Amino acid sequence: MAAAEQIRAPQMGQSAVRSPNQHDHHNGRQARRAQGRAARLFNRISLGFCCVASFVAVWLVANSGAAVYKASYENTRLQTQIQQQSAINATLDANVAQLKQPARILREATKLGMQSTKPTVIPVPSGK
Repeated sequence: MAAAEQIRAPQMGQSAVRSPNQHDHHNGRQARRAQGRAARLFNRISLGFCCVASFVAVWLVANSGAAVYKASYENTRLQTQIQQQSAINATLDANVAQLKQPARILREATKLGMQSTKPTVIPVPSGK
C-alpha cells in the first residue's frame, strides 16, 4: 500500500521528491516556456511595429493623394481663369482695332470741330 501512495502522490498534485532526470526535464520545460514567452513578446512587438508602419504608409499615401487633388483643382481653376481672361482680351483687342481706324478718328475730329489745314485723304478698306 505504501508503494501505491508514492506512485499516486505526483498524480494528485502533492509534492514529491524529484529525481535528477525529472529535475532536468522540469528545468527544460521552464526554459521552453521562457523562450515561448520571449517569442510571443517579440511577435507582439513586431505586430505593433508593422501596424504603426502600415498606418504611417497609408497616411502618407492619403496625404500625397490629397495634395495631388488640391493641385489638380487649382490647375483647373487657373485654366478657367485663363480662358475667361483670354476672351476678355480678345474683346478688348477688337475694340482697340475698331477705335484705331483712321476713318473713325477723322469722323470724331470733325464732330469736335477740328479741321486740318490741308485736306487729308484716308483710304477706306473695302469690305466695310
